[in-house]
Amino acid sequence: MTRKLCIVLVLVLLCGACDRATQEQSGGIELTVWECYKYDEHELFVDLVSRFCGDYEKKHGKKVKINVKRVPFDDFATNIKLMALRGKTPDLGCFDSLKVLEFAYHKILVPLDKLSNFSEKSIDKKREQYIAGAYNTNVIRVDGKENLYGLPLQITCLSLFWNRKLFREKRQELEAAGLDYKSAPKDWDSFVRYAKVLTDSDKKQYGFAMRNSLWFTIPFFAAYNTQYLEWDKGRQRCILGDERSTAALQLKADLYAKHKIAAATWAGQDDPDVGFQNEQYAMIFMGPWNVSKYRSSGLDFGISLMPRLSREQAVAANMMKKDASEEEYLKVTSPATNIGGQNIAMFKTCQHKEVAYDFMNYITSSEVQLEWCKKLNQLSINKEATNTLRNDKNTDYDIRVFMEQALYSNAPPKLPRYGYLESDILNPEMELVFKGAKLAKQALQDAAKKINEKIIKPFEKPKKDDLAKK
Repeated sequence: MTRKLCIVLVLVLLCGACDRATQEQSGGIELTVWECYKYDEHELFVDLVSRFCGDYEKKHGKKVKINVKRVPFDDFATNIKLMALRGKTPDLGCFDSLKVLEFAYHKILVPLDKLSNFSEKSIDKKREQYIAGAYNTNVIRVDGKENLYGLPLQITCLSLFWNRKLFREKRQELEAAGLDYKSAPKDWDSFVRYAKVLTDSDKKQYGFAMRNSLWFTIPFFAAYNTQYLEWDKGRQRCILGDERSTAALQLKADLYAKHKIAAATWAGQDDPDVGFQNEQYAMIFMGPWNVSKYRSSGLDFGISLMPRLSREQAVAANMMKKDASEEEYLKVTSPATNIGGQNIAMFKTCQHKEVAYDFMNYITSSEVQLEWCKKLNQLSINKEATNTLRNDKNTDYDIRVFMEQALYSNAPPKLPRYGYLESDILNPEMELVFKGAKLAKQALQDAAKKINEKIIKPFEKPKKDDLAKK
């Protein structure tokens, strides 16, 4: 047993003992929530918890105590799994949004839409309160039934960062190509044209730089409205390798191999973050977490929405007809991006589910989200709060860009074992494409076979016909 696992086990046992002690001390309503916030986030969260408890007692005449426990982010899932084996999970957890699906598949989360105080008419109606991409990471189909297993809590995503200085230095060439040096490209065709002008491989300067990972490739898949999965006769299967997913991966591969405008980590070149800060790369995909660092370094940069498909690309992908109107074009394409962040979910061991759900609604409400985002300069998962912040002149301009970008966020494939899916299946197959060792369609079809066999099949619930055959 490794030293790290021993430490985790000790923490779990201590947490379990503390939970039992606090529950025995009080005959009232008592909840425990695990979170993995940074210090300033933790302090504000504790304050909000205290206010909820006070407000709840005034409104309902019942005392509520919520114990807040900080758990290391990297060890959260391990701790939860160990506690689940003992039937001692916390009542609530605030954790990586990708883990909601995994916990739902292991059937340790409460389907919120089945609670007596779920007041909305449907899961779809509840979605109207939140940023859709963030909300959708909680809508999960298990054993053929779709339920809501959590609520979004924090959100992050990628946008297009571009170096204004490098654009200015190429002003003459950009204008000669019919491009505006004062703005970033709006679609992928113009993106390639910009990047060709901005690339000087002899100086190791590139128009773009990228990583090989599923999370950083999702914007390409999302631009083509890629569907990763489908249900066929009551069973789920991966359909990667179809027309749109193939076009998406080919678009990314062409930036490196065909157009030669992109530096790449798999080719041994500098990481996009480092190269952008050193002014080697004119454009990268990056999230809000690096805004402060770039500003403090004196870098002259801008942030824009992701490129959308051009009209020609949308037509080639059979997303619209050649003579489609501008309105139709803007409807079928979008500046698509990925999504990350944290969600809040309820575990089945919770003894006061309705109160726990009231807290979940409170912490994700417009009022609380406004306070959270103003104090911490973060994006909001609440749609009403987002609209208020976007229209507030005091909101940081770059954060406002990300707030708009988040409206076009897309969740990764809704499959368990995301880490394995990314590192052991899709990343290796995509790298073969980027290096010219395999065609995009074949690589994705091979990945789909592995996903169906190694991820989907083990979680399938046997059908009656299958049991009869046995």
